[in-house]
Amino acid sequence: MDPVCAIGLASAVVTLIDIGTKVAKRLKELSETGDIPGVFRDIKTRLPLILSIIARARHQTQNLSLEAQEALEGVVRQCFEQAQQLDEILKKVVVAQGDSRLKKTVKATLSLLEEKRLQSIAAGLSDNVQLLTFLTVTPVVEKGTLPSASGRRPSVPLQSYTSAAGLFVVPFTRDEHFIGRASSLESIAASFQTQNRVAIAGMGGVGKSQIAIEYCYRYKEGKPDAHVFWVYGGTIARFYQGYKKIAQQLNLPGWDDPEGSILELVSSWLSSTQDNCLLVVDNADNIEHWWPGKYKSGASLDDPSKDLSKYLPDPVNDSHLLITTRDNRVASRLARKGKPIPVQKMSEEEASSLFLSKLGNEHLKVNKAEVHALLDELDHLPLAVSQAAAFIQENGISLGEYTTALQGKEAEEFLHEELDDARRDEDSINSVYRTFKISYDQIKEQKPRAAELLCLLAMLDRQSIPKSLLKPIAEVTTSLGTLQSFNLLTSRAGSQSFQMHRLVQSFVRTTVRKDNASQQWQDKALACVSRDYPVEIGVAQWPDCDALAPHVHIVTGYEYKTTEARLELAHLLCWAADFDIERGMYSQALERAKSSLEIFRELVSEDDERLVAATWLYGRLRYYHAQRATDANEAAALLEKALSTAKYPSLTYGETAFELAHLYYDQCNEKRCLEMGKASYECWKDIEGPNSTRTLDNMHDYALELALLGYEDEGIAMWQEIMERCSASDASDNTKTVFTYRSMAGIAEFQGDAAMAEIFYANLVRISETMYYSEHIHVLDYRLSHAEQIMRQGRLEEATQLSKAILASNSSHSEWRICAGCLQTVAECCRLGASYSEEQEYRLRTLEVHKNLGHNHRDTIDVMHDLADCYLKNCKYSEAGDLYREVIDWRTTELGSTHVDTLRAIECLGVCHAYEGRNDEAVAGYLDAIDRQSSPNARLLHNLCVALQHQGEWKMLETWARQFHELDDGYRQRALWSLMTALEQQNRTLEALDVRASFLALEPLDVGSEEAWRLPQSPPVRVDRRFGRMIHPRTWSA
Repeated sequence: MDPVCAIGLASAVVTLIDIGTKVAKRLKELSETGDIPGVFRDIKTRLPLILSIIARARHQTQNLSLEAQEALEGVVRQCFEQAQQLDEILKKVVVAQGDSRLKKTVKATLSLLEEKRLQSIAAGLSDNVQLLTFLTVTPVVEKGTLPSASGRRPSVPLQSYTSAAGLFVVPFTRDEHFIGRASSLESIAASFQTQNRVAIAGMGGVGKSQIAIEYCYRYKEGKPDAHVFWVYGGTIARFYQGYKKIAQQLNLPGWDDPEGSILELVSSWLSSTQDNCLLVVDNADNIEHWWPGKYKSGASLDDPSKDLSKYLPDPVNDSHLLITTRDNRVASRLARKGKPIPVQKMSEEEASSLFLSKLGNEHLKVNKAEVHALLDELDHLPLAVSQAAAFIQENGISLGEYTTALQGKEAEEFLHEELDDARRDEDSINSVYRTFKISYDQIKEQKPRAAELLCLLAMLDRQSIPKSLLKPIAEVTTSLGTLQSFNLLTSRAGSQSFQMHRLVQSFVRTTVRKDNASQQWQDKALACVSRDYPVEIGVAQWPDCDALAPHVHIVTGYEYKTTEARLELAHLLCWAADFDIERGMYSQALERAKSSLEIFRELVSEDDERLVAATWLYGRLRYYHAQRATDANEAAALLEKALSTAKYPSLTYGETAFELAHLYYDQCNEKRCLEMGKASYECWKDIEGPNSTRTLDNMHDYALELALLGYEDEGIAMWQEIMERCSASDASDNTKTVFTYRSMAGIAEFQGDAAMAEIFYANLVRISETMYYSEHIHVLDYRLSHAEQIMRQGRLEEATQLSKAILASNSSHSEWRICAGCLQTVAECCRLGASYSEEQEYRLRTLEVHKNLGHNHRDTIDVMHDLADCYLKNCKYSEAGDLYREVIDWRTTELGSTHVDTLRAIECLGVCHAYEGRNDEAVAGYLDAIDRQSSPNARLLHNLCVALQHQGEWKMLETWARQFHELDDGYRQRALWSLMTALEQQNRTLEALDVRASFLALEPLDVGSEEAWRLPQSPPVRVDRRFGRMIHPRTWSA
């Protein structure tokens, strides 16, 4: 060795050790005072390594070649310069004990300014650690030793290496902005307390390698003397190269022997060394590389008869092996004793922090809502998040544009983009889609059935895929196991359902589309869902329908070309629409029924039972979803067509007649309503017998129709018959109880026993909540009926609160008639409690709801009349008069001029005129109403007499008062008073005195009665009607 070179190197080494020791000490003191920036932590870790290696090099320089010594001197001098810069920076930024607040602030600011410079120093130190390690273990040719015949120089045995500082051979710098993953890192550390092998497993792109890198740095911080090695296990060649590099850096005897086995050499050393050691095998994904004999071909480079799994060390003492893989099977078998640690996608907070850190200063301009929308689309997958941030930065597009692209056909282009990341292995795929493709190709090769199953599942909803849906599929259990092993599926609810990552689904759909196989897998997905969907839907089938609902939504959105597939689609749409009705989702049910009907109209003949059933279903939903009177008319036409085509007796005939009975009741077609109600009941009796569940259910509907239309005795008789038949019925115990309580409630209600009806409706609410759910339409109807009976007993506040509670629970429900019934009940409670201002508010809300039916519907007209009455009580005579006139016109046309409701509206308009002082019009209205009646009522005559008094028409008043006086009812005092007044005003004193004597002979007057007799009296509100619509809960499905 050149003496001059030796002196220069020795001097540089001594100087570096001196200043490096001082800097290392200051960094240690700084870390003991509290947390220090990440860049200082890295320097604190690497600097002692450099000093330790340099110290050993002082005593080994004579073994180095001249070239190596010159290289070593250059590295040492570079390290010296870096140490000097560090010393200078530390003097500037480290806070001393006596520093003032101002000085501390200045130093904090300086530390921020110097951060970039510190990062450059840290990166340089990292490179120098590896260079120094390589230079100090490079073998040299002994003097007088010739090269071997192979051209390689024989290796030199390691000299006292175990006492030297440990190697740190991790080819990645530490991430200064490492985000979260605390639970994964803690799980690795905890597992190493009880076992020497640990595997972390997760889908591609979930961040396994990044967690392993961070763990390496933390491991080294905790154990500075330990060796840390990193080997890429994605290919056999790279695994071999990784082991060879370890052997070379450790200078293991025979590492350069071409006849020796590098894999056995390193495995043996790692299994027997007493040094602390951590070996990371990253991306051990291909199971064929580890057990080629069991999983097809793919032997190691050293010996085709052996597998790579045998070359993983069995560490002893404090040595450890950490494996990362996307295949759970590899993880479980290589980890041996311990279960793999699953690596899941990031939390929303972690993903947001990662995304913003990757954007740099650009994150100051982003909208938080757009960030969350993008992260939801990426499903918080770390690689996808990093890739999105890089793409957005490089291409200058907005978050919204990127998110929109992901939801369209450009998703493939965006997610295929390679991410330039120095912290990922050069052989690792830095694209989300290409990462998934590796897993997909391995599965396709190892187990084709699993790849086919993945294609099928990608055509369904990605969440909560029920295992029961997949039962008929060949090899489904082992295929699901394979997909879960690769973390492309995750199990839920005790492995009874599965979930697919959003981006995995997107990748598979893209792959299938490229292979022109989308139609094939969409057809199979439809067949799968259609085969599993219940045909008859009762309460027992609701959980199955709920589980399949998201998948129905997906498969019914595809386009199908074959007749077979389209007919299957039509059937599924019908069944799904039926379940939508049960859930009160009428809008969705209507669209599905319409689509089903259109398919059947195109593909089958007019008399086909499937077309008849689809016509009935669509007509039924047109009626349920009627927005105008014309909608109800169209629904009636559809249902009548289905009835005329349906066979008798049949399910379609019975259900069509049932719906027509309801529709005609709403349209005030009483005759047709009773005909259809009876037809439905008799149809089911002919199909299933007199005591079947469906027969009794339709019998109850017919009884209610009879009672509501004025045939109370006939309705009550049918309810009594239902209770007698229940014992012989095939219904469940719950349904029998419902039949009994419902019949008894109907009898009590129409006999005017509100207290007894309340009890039965309360029991119906309790039972129905156990059979259905609290917001089901059947439950809401019983609750509304219960509130009405409470109102009829005068407990107005209680009835109001119950109705408002129903209204709140029905706020998101599409059953508007329940809402209308609640509003009417609350308004009626306000009227009875004389809270007319609040009544007006609820009357207006009720009218707004009823406008769905249009102004030509009877229910709308009834609500308008109620509102007009309310206006009258609130002295809003103009508004009341306008509404009364509309009501009179409609009722005269639709109900007839002599109908009781028409006459009541005419009388109310007269009262309104009287209060306005328009007595001429009031008298004309009263006389019109009297002319239409066969025998006028006393109240109407009283109102006429009051108006005549205000007009001063004494002769006419006398005439009508005498007629009024002849009526023997509670109005006789008022009639005598009017007659006496008329006679007095005509100066017929003696006659007036005779009338007064008759007047005084009656019961004493109430205080203020005389004044009240000078005012008109409004007709009473009808109390015999139900305030909710006629709702018929279908209990047979229970």
